[in-house]
Amino acid sequence: MSSFFIYIGYGAGFIFSLIGIAIILGLIFPKDIPAQFKYIMGSTLLLYGIYRMTTTYFKAKRNARLFKEDDETTNSNTLP
Repeated sequence: MSSFFIYIGYGAGFIFSLIGIAIILGLIFPKDIPAQFKYIMGSTLLLYGIYRMTTTYFKAKRNARLFKEDDETTNSNTLP
């Protein structure tokens, strides 16, 4: 189940990054909106997407390490 949420985290980060890039390039917002607003909004979404992907990466890494430690502890406590 946790791998499902990891995919959701990477997908959301990727989508936010793409939307941020599209806003910076002027592909999404109307032309009458000031350029500064587009740059601020686009860079905010781009940075949030990068943040989301990095936190998901480190969370997945931590969960894998904890799962491995838990598995090793379970195997060491069993008698042959």
